[in-house]
Amino acid sequence: MSSMTFDQKNAFAARLKRIQAGQQFEHAELLGKATHKAYKQKFGTRPAKPKRTLADKLMVVIAFLCGMSAVLVGRMAYFHLAQIDGLPKAFYDLGARGMYLFAFVLALLLIVVFHLSSRARIQALVVGCVVMHFGEAAVASNAPEVWTQLFSAEYAAQMAEEGRDFRVTPAG
Repeated sequence: MSSMTFDQKNAFAARLKRIQAGQQFEHAELLGKATHKAYKQKFGTRPAKPKRTLADKLMVVIAFLCGMSAVLVGRMAYFHLAQIDGLPKAFYDLGARGMYLFAFVLALLLIVVFHLSSRARIQALVVGCVVMHFGEAAVASNAPEVWTQLFSAEYAAQMAEEGRDFRVTPAG
């Protein structure tokens, strides 16, 4: 018992000496404010990632649909504007780039209007754009009557021909 008291007295005296010298160091057995602060900084609990609410999940779906509609409306806008005579020749020379330009501007507008600027929503918007861009031929081949109402018959036939491999046949 006396050796334990002697060790404690020596440890306390050494600590006082360090404190007075301005070089305080706390041992692992002696917890103080600095030790606790360093521990919390290194191993402290971090706030949990917030769960996605139903509204956030719904906005991701809306972003996907906005991406699809941006490509469709961009294609329709450029297609119908290209039918107008009297526009500058450079406008007609845009070709597919014109559709991309219209779709890009419309997608940016939808991002601002619907607040789609979070990472998940932007990703859903881009996926929607890609799905509509590459799925247009499949839609044109499966629903040619709808496509001829939106575009000219020649363009709808061309898109339906491109998507003939994607045709959905009813089970029977």
